[in-house]
Amino acid sequence: MEKLNELRELIDEIDKKILNLLNERAKIVLEIKNWKKEKDYPVFDPKREKEILERLIKENEGPLPPEAVYGIFKSIMSYLRSLEKDLAVVYLGPEGSFTHQAAVKFFGEGVRFIPLPSVEDIFKVLEEGSDFGVVPIENSLEGTVGVTMDFLAITTNKVIGEVYLDIRHSLLSTEKDIKKIKKVYSHPQALAQCRRWLRQNLPDVEEIPTSSTSYAAMLVLKEKNSAAIASNFAAEIFGLNIIAENIQDAWNNKTRFLVLGKNIPKPTGKDKTSIIFSVKHQAGALYRALRPLHDFGLNMTLIQSRPVPSKPFEYRFFVDFQGHVEDYKVKGALDKIKEECLDFKILGSYPEANDF
Repeated sequence: MEKLNELRELIDEIDKKILNLLNERAKIVLEIKNWKKEKDYPVFDPKREKEILERLIKENEGPLPPEAVYGIFKSIMSYLRSLEKDLAVVYLGPEGSFTHQAAVKFFGEGVRFIPLPSVEDIFKVLEEGSDFGVVPIENSLEGTVGVTMDFLAITTNKVIGEVYLDIRHSLLSTEKDIKKIKKVYSHPQALAQCRRWLRQNLPDVEEIPTSSTSYAAMLVLKEKNSAAIASNFAAEIFGLNIIAENIQDAWNNKTRFLVLGKNIPKPTGKDKTSIIFSVKHQAGALYRALRPLHDFGLNMTLIQSRPVPSKPFEYRFFVDFQGHVEDYKVKGALDKIKEECLDFKILGSYPEANDF
């Protein structure tokens, strides 16, 4: 015990130093707040935050793993950023959803998160002046989210970031014993994605579809002998027991989310640009529109067609490629692409998502 007490005293001393240093950092943040206010500079700067995190991960000598360094300093920056402004972030709810989890991953916990019931509501609130929004755009198993693309075509907001999230399902309940589970609630996709596990472990359970995995988690709070298929994040939000983890049948299930805001961030050197456009009904029109990406050596990472709601059998094309609108190659390519398009819109340029 004597050795343990000595080590705990050392930790207490280190914690005090960390606290003092955090308050020193907070004082500098307040000075920066005044400067930004005078210069009308954005409070949230994705480029600067990415640079800080990448530098710290590079300088880290352990034993902390890179993801721990990322998480710790992301939280520090998020809470200290709140000294500058109480940022509002709207997301596809309800609370505890995968979109909520993606929003926390991108912004940290020091912002005000507001759940909304639909993608349409998110775009509407953003147009009315909310600071930021987070929406799903594509899933590795289910494909792209059409409604998000439709609103991206008409919004005045810009894509300022992206988040990739591994979709991991767990069985959550107020119960602790799986043998007590008689009903399982979840979104139909989540139920389908866990079909093999359910068949092997709960073959006689009643499966009940819900509007979302997080709503399923809310339901089981009030119902005995029931469980929800949702995330560990939802378990933390609602205080549920995790009976089984990683029960999904496929391990390559990822969802990509877009972060929306008012201003395109400055280039970081590792960026992505999103555009949306339509072309004439002519042979080779799409080829000619995309050819400049090849000619300027730009790597396309996504192309997806989407029907134009007001024009039957006409399509827009949603394209992502690596590079930033301020890069000279990107500028040259976009000028050439515009020449081949009936309509054309830059949705945004933003830092590529990190691996954590």
